[in-house]
Amino acid sequence: MTAPQSKSAGFTLIELMAVVVIVAIFAAIAIPSYETYIGRANKSKAQSEMLKIAERLENYKGKQLSYAGYIPEHQTSTKGEVNIPYDSVSNYDYQIKIIDINDSTKALEDSTIGQGWKMIATPNQTRGNALRNSEYLLLDSRGIKCMTKDSLAVTSTNCGANTKEWK
Repeated sequence: MTAPQSKSAGFTLIELMAVVVIVAIFAAIAIPSYETYIGRANKSKAQSEMLKIAERLENYKGKQLSYAGYIPEHQTSTKGEVNIPYDSVSNYDYQIKIIDINDSTKALEDSTIGQGWKMIATPNQTRGNALRNSEYLLLDSRGIKCMTKDSLAVTSTNCGANTKEWK
C-alpha cells in the first residue's frame, strides 16, 4: 500500500501574478476616470456657490441700491474671498474672489460706488491632478459667464481665446 499523498491547497505564483496584473489594469483605467469625476464635481460646487453669491448680491442691491459694502457669507480673513469648502484656509478646492467690476483692486466691501461686481473662481493648483486640470470660472454682473483652462487674474474682463460658456 502506498502512503497517502498530501494535497496542498493554495494558489501558484503565476496565478497570483495574473490577478495582480488584472487589478493593475483596472486601476489604470479607473483612477483617471475618478480624478476627472472629482474635478467636475468640484467645478460644479464652485459654479453653484457663485450663482448663490450672485443671487445674494442682487438681493443686497435691491435693498441698498448699490453693491458697495457687500460682505459675502463665509468670507475668509481676506476681504471678498470665499473658499470652497468653507473655512478651509489652504486646503480648498476652489477660491472665489468677489471684486468691484470697475476697480479690480477693491473688494465690494471697500467699494464706494458699487455699480457692478465680478467673481473669479480659481482651482487650487497645489492639490491633485483633478484640480490642476480644472477650469477657471468667471461670472459678472454684466452677464459674462465663462470658463477657461487659462489662468484668470482679477483684472480679466473675459475668459480669453480658450473660453467656454457654462450653464
